Amino acid sequence: MQSRAAQLARRIQAVTGLPYTRCLKLCEPSEGSSVRLARALRSAGLTEAADQLLVVDAVTTEASAWFSAGGEIEELYYYTDNERVQRTYSACSGAAETALKRVGFESYSWDTDAEVYHAAFLALSKAGTLPDGRALARAALDVFADGPTWCSDIIRTRGRSPFTYGTAADLTGPRTPTAVAARKAARAMARAAVVPFRGDEEWYGAAGIMVEAIWHAGVAAGLPPLKGRRNCQDHLRTFMGGEIPQR
Repeated sequence: MQSRAAQLARRIQAVTGLPYTRCLKLCEPSEGSSVRLARALRSAGLTEAADQLLVVDAVTTEASAWFSAGGEIEELYYYTDNERVQRTYSACSGAAETALKRVGFESYSWDTDAEVYHAAFLALSKAGTLPDGRALARAALDVFADGPTWCSDIIRTRGRSPFTYGTAADLTGPRTPTAVAARKAARAMARAAVVPFRGDEEWYGAAGIMVEAIWHAGVAAGLPPLKGRRNCQDHLRTFMGGEIPQR
């Protein structure tokens, strides 16, 4: 029996005419941050959250493969056969959207990333109940982009259904530095999630709260805060006076 990647590669080959080996390369699953987070969630007993995250990862991998294939055709034939480019790219885009709709997403948007961030929130919430939840916190930290305004858009997107960020208010746990920092990170995410989509003030405001969340997640993970996150560091200096709010 062919693997899921092989089956998808054959479908993409039929639509695009790209070599099968190239299509297969586009479809091969990677050990990305979402998969690592799902594994950490499962290890912590959050099986349902892990399963849902793997569904999201699988469909985004499939959609990305379709879009990438369409992009390759565009690169190959844009100047020599634009009609083929338009026809193929439209077919690839349609296939990607169909894959997303199959699991309940309306279109290719922030929604899939929003569900990944919610899984990170669940991981941080759980880490906040443990004396040493560094592994969970590190897995959560890895899914956050080093782009505060990007994070701002994602955290305020609803996904397929409303999330239970409200549970952050009731988080309790040990007073260890790791647990305290994990709870602070989860609560910051909850605050960012309810900032309305109105304008730049709200956009940058939620971005700052996400920098706060990423800072605390780093502490919970046992890492230097914002290590290697130049854009988050820049946002902290430029828009937050260089200080993380103490709350």
